[in-house]
Amino acid sequence: MYGYIVPDKSKLRASDFVLYRAFYCGMCCETGRRYGQLPRFTTNYDFAFLSALLHDSTQADIVIEEHGCVLNPKKKAILQQNPLLARLSAANIMLCYQKADDGVKDGDGVKYRAVRCMLEKPFRKAKAMCPEIWTRLERADREQAEMEKSNTKGLDRAADAFASLMRDLPELITGEGSSDELKGLCYNIGKFVYLADALDDISDDFKAKRYNPFLATYGAFTGRKRFIAEHKDDIEFCFRGVCGRAAQCFNGMRFTQSYGLLKNIVFDGMKSKTDELLGSTKKLRPPRI
Repeated sequence: MYGYIVPDKSKLRASDFVLYRAFYCGMCCETGRRYGQLPRFTTNYDFAFLSALLHDSTQADIVIEEHGCVLNPKKKAILQQNPLLARLSAANIMLCYQKADDGVKDGDGVKYRAVRCMLEKPFRKAKAMCPEIWTRLERADREQAEMEKSNTKGLDRAADAFASLMRDLPELITGEGSSDELKGLCYNIGKFVYLADALDDISDDFKAKRYNPFLATYGAFTGRKRFIAEHKDDIEFCFRGVCGRAAQCFNGMRFTQSYGLLKNIVFDGMKSKTDELLGSTKKLRPPRI
């Protein structure tokens, strides 16, 4: 997806780092097994977090073994295949396909066309496996398009379509009911991702005359650095509020094997990413964990 939900490595224990990489590599290997080698490049940090969260919240049995893979022969801990991992991989493929398709519709050029073409066959396979997830993604896409068409003002309203999608994903992926705390956590994670992506893309969206919730809400844009400086108090208040609500929901949940990792991401990683966005003078580089 995006890569904004990541741990703060400076505060991450070595054992939790190994666990995080196991979830990440597990997603990558599962994607390769089911959809081929090229789609493995859709593996992202946001879904590594979601994998850790859902495996823990459903108390799914996990098996982690050390071995290499075709992309990196060096032995490392990797989560082994299981039914939940298969559905997570399918959901990720569909989300990445939808993002590429939106990029083509927005006129973003050759890159998104190439990604959409590469994902066409994996997308059809993933959709056949989890049609209910695709139905929900299509609904969110329609809601998002309507919101953009009406040039919706207000960051909360603008983020609601994607945040609501993320709130519903756990039940769709696991096939189990979700607690209010899990729904609230995922809603605020989705809201954070949407707003982080929008703030990160603000210069590109202004140049391309695309909808951006920050531009719609605050108006005049004379450059990324100046815009963030002029509206920093409001933007920071919004991000801190989202982080605080996510943390509150997290505190109402019980975790076992991934508690330290998940707590680092929700309490430290999101705060660190907020600081990085507010202090940036250009689009952030993709993270490397």
